[in-house]
Amino acid sequence: MQMLTSIRSTIRRALFLEKSPEPGEITLHQRRVFTLPSKAGLLFIVLLIVLYLMATNYSLNLVFGLTYLLIGLMLVNVLNTFRNLAYLKLSANHGTPVFAGETAQFHIQIGNPSRLDRYALELSCTHIPGSAQMIDLSAQNHCSTTFAVVAEKRGYLPMPRLQLQTYFPLGLLRAWSTWLPACQTLAFPAPELNPPDLPLTPGEQGDTLPSVGNDDFAGVRSYQAGDPLRQLSWKHIARVDTEVGGTLVSKQFTGASSQTLHLAFEELSPHLDVEVRLSRLCSWILEAEKRGMRYSLRIGGLSIAADRGNAHQTKCLSALALFPQMPI
Repeated sequence: MQMLTSIRSTIRRALFLEKSPEPGEITLHQRRVFTLPSKAGLLFIVLLIVLYLMATNYSLNLVFGLTYLLIGLMLVNVLNTFRNLAYLKLSANHGTPVFAGETAQFHIQIGNPSRLDRYALELSCTHIPGSAQMIDLSAQNHCSTTFAVVAEKRGYLPMPRLQLQTYFPLGLLRAWSTWLPACQTLAFPAPELNPPDLPLTPGEQGDTLPSVGNDDFAGVRSYQAGDPLRQLSWKHIARVDTEVGGTLVSKQFTGASSQTLHLAFEELSPHLDVEVRLSRLCSWILEAEKRGMRYSLRIGGLSIAADRGNAHQTKCLSALALFPQMPI
């Protein structure tokens, strides 16, 4: 089965130019658009053959005329189906990082630089059933759409291959093209649901300083798993539409703890699975950030100095996501 899949992929790359990931904007030139009869088109061709044989055997001039008229209609349809897809411009953006098990959002832009309106364009991910989206695009205009891809495991999550096709105008032909954008996002380990308490030293556990700063408003930051509802900044959330990729926003206060938390992958029990240890570290990082604590991370040969903030949190979570690779 694996050999058959490999042979099929090789044939598709040779015949349909299914290239490796392509960065930047691409244009659907003539060699990238393929046109073949649809199921309805095959039946239409059979009908033309039957009509031609009938006209030949019985010398029916009217049937000859009808046959040639339908052949002309088919040829005009070929031109319009190809032209409905050709020379569109496609581009994509990298998705925002997510946790394993969550859904990453990739944004696609389709541009129509010609003076022709494009109708009934179907954009889909070839390996995601039910992902098809129908698009109508007016002349010299562009549109944006979003594809949701589930991050099944931690690490880099590449964008799947896209397919753009159309059956316009009569449905007798199918014109299509495929594209693999050079876009990816990062999937952090899923946080442990019920992690142990933070591994504070005895001196840190006895610290009387508050663990969460709630004194003075210092700004906003992206929502993090575990943030209480009272900490959400509803004024900022109201300005974005979360259904089209907007993110939730939490308030951030000064008065944060002066404690420093030291996290190390090697200090966790070796009897635990690697993924369990990474998930535990992930949950501790999120908890420390929520409390406003400074924290450091040591994993493999990588050491990240103590700090706090969104950039530091992303750096630590990225190290967990790419373990045992060293991305930083």
